[in-house]
Order: sequence, then C-alpha cells, then structure tokens
Amino acid sequence: MIRKLRVCIFIAALTTTCMQAIASGGSDVILVKAARLFGEPVNIDHRVFRLSDACVVWLILDKEGELFEVDVGPKSYYTTEFPHENKPSKAESLSDEEYNQAIGKISELKDIGKLQQRHGRAGPSNFGPLNTDRFEHAFVDRIVSTDNAEAVRKFDVYFIQNMAGSPEQVATTQVQPMVCLVGIWYYLNPDAARRVRLGKWQNLRVAGPNMHGTEGCFRTTVLHDADGFTIEEPQNEQIVISDPFTVRALAGRVFLGDSPVEAVNVEFQRFGSKRVLRSKTDASGAFRISQVREGKYKFKVTKDGFNAISGTIIVDQRATTKDLSFELRVGT
Repeated sequence: MIRKLRVCIFIAALTTTCMQAIASGGSDVILVKAARLFGEPVNIDHRVFRLSDACVVWLILDKEGELFEVDVGPKSYYTTEFPHENKPSKAESLSDEEYNQAIGKISELKDIGKLQQRHGRAGPSNFGPLNTDRFEHAFVDRIVSTDNAEAVRKFDVYFIQNMAGSPEQVATTQVQPMVCLVGIWYYLNPDAARRVRLGKWQNLRVAGPNMHGTEGCFRTTVLHDADGFTIEEPQNEQIVISDPFTVRALAGRVFLGDSPVEAVNVEFQRFGSKRVLRSKTDASGAFRISQVREGKYKFKVTKDGFNAISGTIIVDQRATTKDLSFELRVGT
C-alpha cells in the first residue's frame, strides 16, 4: 500500500512538472505515461525506466519532444549509465515472450501498429547478430544470441517519422528496405522505397538511424537541396551572406586566398522560379551565366571539401559593380 501510494505521489508530481513544461513550450508529458507503464524512472534526466530487475528502457525524444526511439537492454550493457553493475557470467537475453511483452508496453506508450514482417535469420552487425521486425509505425532492431535468433540481448524501436533530405542510395538488408541520408542508414516501408528519387530533395517517412549505422552508406549520385542547388561532399557548415550583391551580370571568379579555384559549382535561381542556372569555374576560377534577366536571384557556391556559400544577388544593368568575387574556405 505504501509502495503504491509512493508511485501515485511520484506520478502526480511528474504530471505537475509536465504541465509546467507544456506551459513553457516543453513536451515531457511522455514521461507521465512512461511512469504509469514502467514505474519510477531510474534516471529522470536521461529518461531511463526499469523494465525488469535486469533490463532498462531508454526513451529518446527529438527537439520537439516527440518520441522517435526506444532502447531496451540489460543494465550491464550500458556501462556509462550503470558503471557498478556486475557483468554477468553469460550474456543476458529476453525470451520471445518477454520481448513481445516489452513491445506491448512500448506500444502503449506510442502505438507501433500491427506486425507487418517478422524477423528472419540474423545477419552481422557492429553490435552482434541482428534481425529486424517491421511494424505499421515502427521498425525494431534486435541484437540476438549467436546460437539462438529468438533470444534477444537488446533491441531498439525506431518510430517512423517525417524527414526531408536528398537520398544517397537505397538498399535492402535482410529484406528490409533502407535509405542512406547524410551517410547514415534509415528504414522505410517497401512502398516508400519504390518512390525514392536519388539525389533529389524530398519528404520521406523513415525510421532510425538504425543499427546498420554508416557501413556501406555513401553517395551514388550528385545531391541537390530543397532549392535544387548542389550539395557539397561532405556537407559542411554553410556560410550565408546576409547582404545582397548588386551587379550587372551573373559572372565573376572564385578564389582560395589569392589562387583561383577550378570546377566550383556556382548556381543561381531567380526568385519565383524553380529553374536553377548552373555554371562551373574554369582554370582561372571564372564563371558566367549568359543572357540573364534583371531581378533578384538566390545563389550557392559549392565544391567538395569546402564550405558552401549562399546568399542573394540583384542583377541591375545600372549597378556600379560588374562582376562577382567569392572566396572559398576549407570545410571542417
């Protein structure tokens, strides 16, 4: 009775905290639900809850406070969070029944929907043998025992979420379609995989990043951003020039210090148009777009290994400045 009362008091206090968070723009209400399902948190700051005496549940939220990942595993696995936990003599694991019970609780926290495709044989990963369950609204990566694909050592639930980006490649691993975005693998449903356009900026419904990480995830084509401009490799911090240039022509040169730079992408887009005007610098660092109408343009300057430069340009035949000049900076 005392135990039950203590949990109720905790939930009431947490509810009060969450209501205050909502008032200040926070989204910690998910913790109230988790407390009702799992009991008091092991670590409220890290959103860690107890699944059993040996296992814990980690809730991972995005910056809007939306739950997008849940990690489940033995305390002995998380050495930084539980440094004094004794290492077991043999690998701990969940039975198929315990796994399904845990999935059921997580689905009460946030609906994962019905099972769409059950895991198959385990394949290699950096974390150990891995197989995956696909649900309506989530994917579940399962690290299993080497001698038993049904003995789950730990698992991660990735809820399907909206993400905008320029896909680098699509692959299928253990019958699960994946898309490579900014060098990292995400799962997506088979129908969505068939609609992916490599190199083109688009809105996707993905789950992850998954346990396949970065292995084999690389560009297979030129990538373009939301405006259709080229994305450099690797993507670096972009230098945005706030004050517009006013010039007589879309022409000029690109330098690195005092040296001209060849093969730089210098691209323009007239305001109100979707068409991108593309040019590349020659050996002298020069570029030119011919027969350009007066008006306001967006621009972007890119070359692999350098910071991108972007801003606006006003083309005006009466301008005192004739040409443009850009200086590249090495990316970090």
